[in-house]
Amino acid sequence: MFSWPIKVASGVPFGGIGAGKVEINSKGKMVNLTIANNRSAPTPWMRGFHVLVRPDDSESFFLESGLPMKNLNKYEPESMTYTGKYPFATLTAKKGVVEATMEVFSPMIPHNLADSSMPVLGISIRVKGSKGGTVVVAASNIAGTYTNGRINKDVPGGVVFTNPKAGEHDGAKGDLCLIAAEASDKVVQYNIDVRPGVALREKHWKHTFESDQPWFSIIDGEKPADDPHEVRGDWDDPGAAVISRYGPEIEAKFVFSWYYTGRWILYPYGHYYHTKFSGAEDVARYALREFTRLRDQSRAWHDTLIRKDLPEWLRDAIINSTYTLSSASVLDERGRFALIESTKFDPYYGTIAGLCHETGSLPLFKMFPELEKNFLVLLASKARADGYIPHDLGINSFDHPTDGTTSPPGWKDLAPSFILLVYRYYLWTKDLQFLREMYPTLVRGLEWTLKQDRDGDGIPDLVGDGDGGFDATSITGRDSYVGSVFVASLTAMREINKVLGKPEEADRMSNLLSKARESFSALYNGRYFEAWTGEPNPRGYLNLAQVSGDWWTNILDLEPIADRSKLDSAYDQLIKVNAQASKFCTPNMVHENGAIWEMSCQTWSSWPRLVFALAAVRCRAGDGRWLDAAKKEWDNLVAQGLVWDQPSRIDGRTGKADPEMTYLDHYIGSAAIWTFNLWGASSVPAP
Repeated sequence: MFSWPIKVASGVPFGGIGAGKVEINSKGKMVNLTIANNRSAPTPWMRGFHVLVRPDDSESFFLESGLPMKNLNKYEPESMTYTGKYPFATLTAKKGVVEATMEVFSPMIPHNLADSSMPVLGISIRVKGSKGGTVVVAASNIAGTYTNGRINKDVPGGVVFTNPKAGEHDGAKGDLCLIAAEASDKVVQYNIDVRPGVALREKHWKHTFESDQPWFSIIDGEKPADDPHEVRGDWDDPGAAVISRYGPEIEAKFVFSWYYTGRWILYPYGHYYHTKFSGAEDVARYALREFTRLRDQSRAWHDTLIRKDLPEWLRDAIINSTYTLSSASVLDERGRFALIESTKFDPYYGTIAGLCHETGSLPLFKMFPELEKNFLVLLASKARADGYIPHDLGINSFDHPTDGTTSPPGWKDLAPSFILLVYRYYLWTKDLQFLREMYPTLVRGLEWTLKQDRDGDGIPDLVGDGDGGFDATSITGRDSYVGSVFVASLTAMREINKVLGKPEEADRMSNLLSKARESFSALYNGRYFEAWTGEPNPRGYLNLAQVSGDWWTNILDLEPIADRSKLDSAYDQLIKVNAQASKFCTPNMVHENGAIWEMSCQTWSSWPRLVFALAAVRCRAGDGRWLDAAKKEWDNLVAQGLVWDQPSRIDGRTGKADPEMTYLDHYIGSAAIWTFNLWGASSVPAP
């Protein structure tokens, strides 16, 4: 819970899988909109979005602070609190004896993809301390990139926002809808902007403030001038307000929806919601009709899917870390799905390796396993002729796969990661036909990787050009991170060949595994696994990722990547050294003397996804110290208001989101903390 005026960097994202999202933040504003096919360039806020409570027996007030209508400050609340529990947010505002609670949600219902991909959010308002009154919800017309051509339409119970003049290649071509369950009145179209003459006299330019006249009229019990018309100039910004009654036992319900059809270079696809709905009004009426069911079922998984024996903070972290399904997902009309690595700064669709999609997709197995399958089949179809598995499907694309952020040369952890992803899907779903179809791609990918073993030690070698998931860290030789994941992938390939009835290939994998496992174990120095064998010299530094493969073998119930005693010792050193080096988080590379290695942004940083993944594995083994490390990592994210916009990395020296690239936002691996939710009575999670 965040008490006003505490700032939340990002609000809970609302919007179905692949539908784009909006956020309602702790100030009651609609911010960071990506609903108009603009995931990489979010609209900072929606001008004209406001919620007003107008009691019959008390003073009116907005559920918002920092009103852009400069003469209405006295109608701001005296206090506000904000609580997020994805896909819900609750904002409670007080003014005098009256308290209004607004709950916002988007449908996210396990095993119901049609409802969970809807471009919609529901709003409900309950009021205490007042016998009755009205609630007003207002929004603006953002159909089309430009204001010209926008016009609002009167429909039963609400308003549709359109722009018939938006072009086919305008990503914002589409319509929106705002309706109420029991609308008592509405203002179909008014101008949000202050009139030019007034603005110039008062020395402010357009978009600096909003017109207060419609709101003074509403507060005074009068209906503002209603003027539906086509917009022809920049000073005309059409808004609409829908009004509903409330009472002691009456909940005011509203629905806001969108439906975009424009295609442009940054998103040249359709949306999955096009397959079920014909427009924003169609979406809104369905959502309003099913409001109670959608809300109840979207809340139910908090109890049915999340382990009840976990600490409350951890249950909250798991629930809220599912947010990328709304903020960082793409799902087109053909059913093609991917999680975006980082929506603004690295918009690669479906990045694998470095615990990206591997950890980010964990909720899919519990909620929408078909999406995981769709993604893996799609990525397999993009494999290169030489067997190389791409790093992703493309930048803002399903169709232009890249070899990696720092390729060439090719990355050494891609095929191993893909092998493990495919085996995980088979193990948790028992889809044998899928495994058979993927097998040729796995074989070719493995053969490419085996050729990268330059010294014949059984493990692919790094050549110093960022050829792995730690792309910003140039190292050479045998790497403990790549080696650990490669050993895990050979173990999985052996099991795959057994399942498919290929004993000779299973024996071959056993031989390869024996050699690779021996070479990986040779990195063990008596306390932990050396980071790598080449340059720069890592002597004395512990790499948190040295046991990444152990995460895989744990969640897949495979034999360990090395003797258990060696792994236990490495974890013990990591918790004593890395986890103690920063009061904020657990950095990736720390010297035995406690000094954080400042070689690169990835050595002095902590990867929250890596910390959560390894911490869950060790907690499963009974080491409670790692639960403390996970909580420290989570508390640091919460303290910065990054719960629903977790970064790729945190600076271990300052505890801040990595400033080098601002930060890699809404990071794909945010759901890594779901690893804690995998084990209950059974060691193997069921989908």
